[in-house]
Amino acid sequence: MRIFLVIFSLSIFLNSAQIDNSLFDNKNNKEFYKTLEKNIEDSSLNKEFSQEIINTQKIHLKRLQELLSKTINVEKFDNSKFLNKNISINDYFEEIQNLVNTQIKIDKQNSLLTDIQNKLIYLKKSIEDIIEEEKQNLLSYQLQYAYYKIQKSNIEERLKQLKVNERLQINALFNYLTKIKEFDLSLLSKELEQIQSKINKLIQEKTSFELELEKESIEENNKNIESINKKIETLDLQIQDLTQTVLNILFKQNIFNIINKNEKELLRNYIAKSEKIDNLSIKNKNYFEKIDAFIKDLARKHLGNTKLFLSNSIYQSQDILKQAWTYITSPIFVYNEKAITLFSLIKAILFIIIGFIIGIVYKKWLNNLSKKWPNMSQMSLKLSSNVGFYIIIIITFMITMSGLGIDMTSISLIAGALSIGIGFGLQTVVSNLIAGVILMFERTIRIGDIIEINDLLKGTVTDIRIRSTTIKTFDNIDIVVPNSSFIQNNVINWTLEDPSRRLHIPFGVAYGTKIEKVKEVVLKELEDSDLKYVRNNEDKKPEIRLENMNTSSVDLELLVWIKANDKIQPNSLKSDFLILIYNSLYKNDIEIPFPQLDLHIKKAKK
Repeated sequence: MRIFLVIFSLSIFLNSAQIDNSLFDNKNNKEFYKTLEKNIEDSSLNKEFSQEIINTQKIHLKRLQELLSKTINVEKFDNSKFLNKNISINDYFEEIQNLVNTQIKIDKQNSLLTDIQNKLIYLKKSIEDIIEEEKQNLLSYQLQYAYYKIQKSNIEERLKQLKVNERLQINALFNYLTKIKEFDLSLLSKELEQIQSKINKLIQEKTSFELELEKESIEENNKNIESINKKIETLDLQIQDLTQTVLNILFKQNIFNIINKNEKELLRNYIAKSEKIDNLSIKNKNYFEKIDAFIKDLARKHLGNTKLFLSNSIYQSQDILKQAWTYITSPIFVYNEKAITLFSLIKAILFIIIGFIIGIVYKKWLNNLSKKWPNMSQMSLKLSSNVGFYIIIIITFMITMSGLGIDMTSISLIAGALSIGIGFGLQTVVSNLIAGVILMFERTIRIGDIIEINDLLKGTVTDIRIRSTTIKTFDNIDIVVPNSSFIQNNVINWTLEDPSRRLHIPFGVAYGTKIEKVKEVVLKELEDSDLKYVRNNEDKKPEIRLENMNTSSVDLELLVWIKANDKIQPNSLKSDFLILIYNSLYKNDIEIPFPQLDLHIKKAKK
């Protein structure tokens, strides 16, 4: 068995392809790729592959070389605007917009990174699981993998530089907030009122067109419908643009409210701009939500959470929940080209717990089912219970691992390698597990059977588990026996096919006693007794046999059939039959002998 496992593991290793790391480890070595290009040309001349495959290899190599020639260039943050003693609100707000643009770039790069990681996972699996017929495409797969691997590295470097810029921009905005020069807020309020008035007029105009559209739809006038739809779309765009302008004014007002520590006005604007943001399109909504998030951070830093949101706990709770969600969905580490988050780990643990709960409920359900149908085989119920429980746990584990992005094929390879060590170090445990499975399906030993392994170990089987079996002795002692003992040793099962067994009760009478009388007396007394034994079976009637003629007695034996399950009852023990024999012999004056010795004394001659 161990040799087979070794050969199987080696065959998997030899037949699977590996990732060629040299294709991306030599990204600074131009000669390496020129040599590779020449090798492809040589394979084309030697007609090792079809021209289509050669062309595909050339395309992937050229794309890889073009990527290698590109340089990562992220414009560094320029803080010259903040060097002036007084900063205008427009310049400060413009820098907030630049920060948000940086954050959007970071989000796009992260999204692109996730997409590339998924492609790497697919290509890695394609390479490692490649079949013989597909090996002609192996180099193309390797070049694609190298391309995305280098692209991933470039994105990570770009992300690193963008995050440096983001940190510098945030620090500058935090530090130079108080340098904003004074501004008449009433001007912003007047501008806000004028824009809001325009928005209201546009909404009224849009509503009139919508009513007109409804009328034209009823009359099915398609030309007018198309014209009205275009007008509505134009009005929507105008409303969106003006709404964005309103939000910019509200944000600027909030910046001044933070500087002046005007919490009430800040909260009032907060509610107003939240409603405006909800009315934006998805693309614009994301942009303004990021501006809103930064201004909230700015307020927390300069005013404090408690002071700022004491009068508006609902919004504070929403922010806390959003921050918590962002935290648990952020990648902790990357395994097998897939990001693992705290949320995915919690979800995996909960899924495993749910799997165990389902397994336990399944076992309890079968247990309740056995109470409703007492005639159902207990062994079948136990087998269904154990096998079903382990199947549920295995399926749960496999789904959980798959959800985390852990490839089960890689686990199978590790398991194949570990099986050799398990074979040496855990031989006893493994043999007991296998023996347990054999016992469950073979059913030579079942729950409720009375078995005998040796003279000291006799009793009733009360439970069969995957590793061990529990036997309750006739003295009510539970003994846990490893399952391998039932496979390796001879086991007497008194109830395998027929629950009845014959009991041998030896006794003796004195010489001179009529054997026929002894049989008649004992059998008559036995028939009139209340002892439990097989009475109504012609083939299993009690009988008395002459076994031996000893020096002091004539040895007889009572043969009586009893049910195996009756053996544990007090009135069916062997002693009860001996007591019955003794009483019947005593009552009928039949002598029970004991060893006698005659002593002859000779007189000495004088």
